[in-house]
Amino acid sequence: MRKIFAIILTLIATGSSYCAFSQNFLSLKQASLIHSDSVQYLKITRQKLTHFPNEIFSYKNLVALDLSKNKIKNIPDSISVFDQLEIVNLRKNNFEVFPESLFQLKKIKEIVISSNQIGFIPDNISQCTQLRKLDLYNNPISDLGHGLQDLKNMEELDLRGLMMNAKKQKAISEKLPLVHILFDAPCNCVD
Repeated sequence: MRKIFAIILTLIATGSSYCAFSQNFLSLKQASLIHSDSVQYLKITRQKLTHFPNEIFSYKNLVALDLSKNKIKNIPDSISVFDQLEIVNLRKNNFEVFPESLFQLKKIKEIVISSNQIGFIPDNISQCTQLRKLDLYNNPISDLGHGLQDLKNMEELDLRGLMMNAKKQKAISEKLPLVHILFDAPCNCVD
């Protein structure tokens, strides 16, 4: 039975045409049953992790990594070894500072870091030249910095859950005219 399960996981992880869901995420346990080079989509959620798991470094061909709903505060600089990584989900963790180590990921296209405690976006986010989607939903961000306007491939920016008046929303929209920005209704707050 275990051998059949491993074969099915291999078909899923390698994107075989025999499987309708070629982008199924694997848990660490499932991933350990197949060759590490075949693992592209890894999901480690609701594990109460406080640190980036070292086991992840066994899977050098990751395209997407979901570490949502944990208690992680930092991402190590060594994440740069994942030169194929395009999607990172860090939703509902304990980030107080935007993890600048993500800026080393040259192919990163989507960062989900909603529902954390991030207060500002570093200007050097502009290094993520392939970034298309940035989800900042429900963070206490007071400063978006200047790096977002340099991201020429940006398509979607989620700023819902951030307290902004109409004037501030308009200013952001004008700086990012080609980006679909998700806002909540403007507040009656003073900027």
